[in-house]
Amino acid sequence: MGLLAFLAVSPWAQAHLPGGVAVRDDPNLHVIERLASSPDGRVDYAKVQTAIERAANPRFDAKAFNATLDHWAAVVRARVPKDAPPTEVMTALGQVIYQSGPWNDHHPFSYDLDDPFGRVYENKLISTYLRTRKGNCVSMPTLLMILGQKLGLTMTLSQAPEHEFARLQDVNGRCFNIEGTSPASWPDSKYINEMHITPQQIQSGIYMRTTTPRETVAGMLEPLEAVYAHQRTPGDLLGLAMLVVKLDPRNAGGYVNEANAFFLELQRRYLVRHLTPARLPPEQHADFQALYDSNTRILKRVEAMGWAPPTQAEDKAYLERVERYKAAMAADH
Repeated sequence: MGLLAFLAVSPWAQAHLPGGVAVRDDPNLHVIERLASSPDGRVDYAKVQTAIERAANPRFDAKAFNATLDHWAAVVRARVPKDAPPTEVMTALGQVIYQSGPWNDHHPFSYDLDDPFGRVYENKLISTYLRTRKGNCVSMPTLLMILGQKLGLTMTLSQAPEHEFARLQDVNGRCFNIEGTSPASWPDSKYINEMHITPQQIQSGIYMRTTTPRETVAGMLEPLEAVYAHQRTPGDLLGLAMLVVKLDPRNAGGYVNEANAFFLELQRRYLVRHLTPARLPPEQHADFQALYDSNTRILKRVEAMGWAPPTQAEDKAYLERVERYKAAMAADH
């Protein structure tokens, strides 16, 4: 959507229509969409993650990043027979990543107990996780999935409230949940009970669904959405969120970030100036209201699918799970 220059009396430029948010042509998103849209349905998760990292940081060293991924895959590959079943390969992968030993220089990957909610948005990126070996419920399952694919495993990402986990397909086509923060294979019931997932959320498909590789890319984009929300324009975030929804129409986070883009634009144009509709001329009043309406319309749509923002009680329960994790780690050492 192009930009229309307002008369000189307008202190800022706005998109052409009331409530419009200009989405620029982002080459990074074209690359990601192309990688997610292979005609045979196969998606190279390492290539997708490389494109995500490059979009987040133009100075990103793709060669070093991929060499590191290949290194960890090689370490695991050396520990299992060539024709080992998927569950055996997954076990070896978990040992290499999470158990201290010479294979990881006695510096295993672990949960970032200093940022359990992943509120430092850069911490959700795989490049950060590889560098610090401190991860969260987004980066940890994603790395397992990327390395698992390099080892010949069939894996995807699934969603739970404020959480992601991997799914592994065995030789018989059965899927097992792989909890990236443990690692462990949790039954669906554990996620449903601990995270209070409702039948509506399961039926709509926003949580506990086995995704396709294309839909998995939408889940992988969550860290980039956080980067765009903090570092780019609302239009950039809107374009990315629209891609997420295009790749997976049941990805709740995509809708939430679409709504967030309209709120951020509303904030940029008006709220930072403490402007309210009552203080605006008619044309800007219409723009204010249209941005607000777009935000609420999208939120109502995803709320109808069962999505809801986390409550204080849910945050407390999550922190309690973190404390139990801390206690278990302390006991192991």
